[in-house]
Amino acid sequence: GLWGGYTHHYTDYNGTDAFNRGGFFGFEFGKSLFVGWTHYSLRDDIVLDKGDNQRFDFRFNGGKIGYAFVPYKAVHPMINVELGRGRAKLAGEGNDNIFVIQPSVGVEVNVFRWFRLGLEGGYRFARNVDYVALNDSDLSSPYAKATLKLGFSWGRYHKRTNYTKNYED
Repeated sequence: GLWGGYTHHYTDYNGTDAFNRGGFFGFEFGKSLFVGWTHYSLRDDIVLDKGDNQRFDFRFNGGKIGYAFVPYKAVHPMINVELGRGRAKLAGEGNDNIFVIQPSVGVEVNVFRWFRLGLEGGYRFARNVDYVALNDSDLSSPYAKATLKLGFSWGRYHKRTNYTKNYED
């Protein structure tokens, strides 16, 4: 199948609540395995109180791998892992390229054949933060995510049982 969508994240950066928005695109294999690309960016205006009232910005681009259990059910569990390059920007200190990995678990609702809603919870691990005022743990935190997923899966969900009988016996 072929799917894309829109994501909304609620998380925190250095103890400040924040809202991220982004999207994803990818391919579905066997109705369950999703492999694709994802992107999100910080939408709130965050000023870190680290002495200079520095403005903070964050963006992420990377791969996404997900697996849906019993995807033919109207409501089904799923797991996802997003990993790739992030960019933190701190006013006065410039950009910092970091590595981000975000595992999550959640549920997905099949609204229509071409439309799904998802709710997930996970943890963002940020590594290689090189700012004086911030470290890895300041950018690592739990998050909640809502997903709108649009696309199409080809093929059938169930294999039909072959009901033909052998009458030659």
